[in-house]
Amino acid sequence: MFKLPKLTKKERSWVLYDIANSAFILTVITIFFPILYEMIYMAPHVSAGITKYLGDTEGLNPLYTDLWIGTKGALGGTQIFKYMTSVLALVVAVISPMVGSWSNYKGNKRKFFIIFLIVAVAGGVGLSIPGYSWVPLLLIFFVTSMGYNLTNVLYDAFLVDVTTEDRMDEISATGFAWGYIGSLIPFFVGLIPYALVLFGIIKPGFLGMNAFNLERIAISIAFLVSIAWWIYWSLPLLRDVEQTYELESGDDDFKQSLKRLGQTLKEMRGYKYIVLFLIAYLLYIDVVNSVIRLATNIGGDLGVGSMTMLGVVVLVQVVAFPSAIIYGRLVKKYGNKLMIYYGIAIYALGVYMVYLINADTTWLMWIVGLLIGTAQGGIQSVSRSYYAKMVPYEKANDFFGFFSVFGRFAGIFSPFIIATFQSEELLGTNGAVLLLIIPLIIASIVLYFVNPPEKGVTVEK
Repeated sequence: MFKLPKLTKKERSWVLYDIANSAFILTVITIFFPILYEMIYMAPHVSAGITKYLGDTEGLNPLYTDLWIGTKGALGGTQIFKYMTSVLALVVAVISPMVGSWSNYKGNKRKFFIIFLIVAVAGGVGLSIPGYSWVPLLLIFFVTSMGYNLTNVLYDAFLVDVTTEDRMDEISATGFAWGYIGSLIPFFVGLIPYALVLFGIIKPGFLGMNAFNLERIAISIAFLVSIAWWIYWSLPLLRDVEQTYELESGDDDFKQSLKRLGQTLKEMRGYKYIVLFLIAYLLYIDVVNSVIRLATNIGGDLGVGSMTMLGVVVLVQVVAFPSAIIYGRLVKKYGNKLMIYYGIAIYALGVYMVYLINADTTWLMWIVGLLIGTAQGGIQSVSRSYYAKMVPYEKANDFFGFFSVFGRFAGIFSPFIIATFQSEELLGTNGAVLLLIIPLIIASIVLYFVNPPEKGVTVEK
């Protein structure tokens, strides 16, 4: 069951890009940026607080984040980060369908992919530069993440250009699988300087830097390693993958693309199963995306130590590699819908386990990581390939633009819910996280009514 599929040259190059960009999502978005942001945002709060209780803070290593967790300044910082995540998802959701429609025209998919990749990479390099306060840091992260997300709109749409319908499940799953395991390499390389500072092997005074600046430089190195990895493994896709399904360019492709976008919206009324799937997808992938992007943030709010969270994230990546491959194989036997139901059930269980975490049960986070690892890559890959098999290929970019809209809106609600209800006066972080079971239940109900044709892309009337 675990045997890897044989890939064509185009399929292999497409899969390698998942290895490329997964380094960014793990190293920057999931792990180090939340640490960097909280470190910079809370520096004034922490400095004042520790000085009050411990005296002079000179040489104090700010990596001891347990001193921060639970403070008013920390909670305020994490709430701002969650709200920013929601706004980012909204902006990308609005832009994605226009990008998808415009990229239908000859040569545009590749050209736009390169443009957004350059934006994302340049922003990633910008994040590596020390000296920002938390506001410009968030703005640069916002632009970088937007470029990253828009490249993924086009990357997902390239799936119909590189393989056949009968291989989409396996190829999509293989991309996610190799992305999870491949991203660990630059992550561990970037982790080395951070660990040297964390464990005091490199001490304050090294090259004239205090503890704060040492940690900042260590994180910058991790960022640059992931960016270099991203660029290198993007080259095969840029070299070997071309747009197969395309429209001839005219005098005003953008204007025509907007007209096509409106036409596609009208046509989607005839694809009832696609509309229902997108609604269900919006609801369940919202929880999936939020777990990916806010894992360390939520863990910190619950009192889970930094090293534990790092270990849990690595566990998720390792478990997700074989799980995504197995998912792709099981789809052939059980079908896309049943495997998506399995993923939803696992996430619901994971959310409940997070609800049970307190200062005495932080070890439960390891179980949460194990559960999420078995479903995360699988539910993403099966959803992508399920949708790719539904859409008319000649309009794949248009339809994947809307797929991205729903995928990016799925990242607005959960962070907003958690940020709004996590104060102790309301539900607390545990109670706010438990609310995420509600969209999973609704998604399961809507998914039941998704019944696409077995073959082809016949429109339901």
